[in-house]
Amino acid sequence: MKKVLTPARGAMMAALVAGLAIPAVAQTQLRQALETGEEATRQAEQVQEQINQLDDQRSDAESEFRTLLQRTQAAQLYARQQEKVVESQRRELESLQSQLERVDEITAQTTPMLIDMVSDLEAFVQADLPFRKQERLERIESLRAAMENPQVPIVEQYRLIIEAYKSEMEYGRTMDTWPEQIDIDGKPVMVDMFLYGRVALVYMSPDRKYAARYNRDQQAWVPVENRFKENIAKAIKVAKGTTTPSVLYAPATRLDVTAP
Repeated sequence: MKKVLTPARGAMMAALVAGLAIPAVAQTQLRQALETGEEATRQAEQVQEQINQLDDQRSDAESEFRTLLQRTQAAQLYARQQEKVVESQRRELESLQSQLERVDEITAQTTPMLIDMVSDLEAFVQADLPFRKQERLERIESLRAAMENPQVPIVEQYRLIIEAYKSEMEYGRTMDTWPEQIDIDGKPVMVDMFLYGRVALVYMSPDRKYAARYNRDQQAWVPVENRFKENIAKAIKVAKGTTTPSVLYAPATRLDVTAP
């Protein structure tokens, strides 16, 4: 640490230089005075050091206070923002509650409509041409099971019903053939069924011995005239994809469905 030449120290050095010219008593008094001044200087230095420490502490406290003040302001701003978020969520919750109440009301009105749609579909299948009858009736039974199952949401029930209606609509736009065993005169016979939309449903055995069309009015199979057999055979080949499409003639009846 670098020593500083204080006034007391300077006076002491001057006195030592001129000490030979000063009497002994005066020298003693001068030395005491210098020591007293030196002590006062040391005390002043200590006081100044304490002042410096207090000033540093004050600066640190002021800096900490400003930091805490900034944090407090930030926390208050965040709290106000969160209050707005909570209020928005409260309004949204009230809106959802209101929507749920309307959903219950809509469900109560929709369920009878869906049940009627299933009943109408069943009536249509019963009055329609009897093709793939078991498959179509099983689809309706699955719809009824879904309607009675509380685990199936009403939206899913509606989707299943619409899919069933689409499947029935598709039958009316397609040409299809498939082998099927039927009872003719008390004996089983394998025939080729042919469906042309909902215009005609006919069958014919591979040997062309048996050929008939379904008559809606009579709700029974009616033998077809021999003049139609060639066209039926061609239609079956077209449906199988073994020949190119062409103009064909076949017996047909109009479909009339009356809802119960």
